[in-house]
Amino acid sequence: MKFKDNLKLAWALIPFILVVLGLLSIVVAAFLVAIALGWLILGLALIVVGYILSPKQDKTA
Repeated sequence: MKFKDNLKLAWALIPFILVVLGLLSIVVAAFLVAIALGWLILGLALIVVGYILSPKQDKTA
């Protein structure tokens, strides 16, 4: 892969990276408030990331 291809790939992944960093900041804030709340928010954040990464079925009928 050339540098330009890598740059295009990185640019395409920027929105996903920003979503993950946003969820991470929410999880860290929840851990600062309470440990149990942090684990709960971490679980929810993992579910959200799993939903984003899961393959979507084509719903054209």
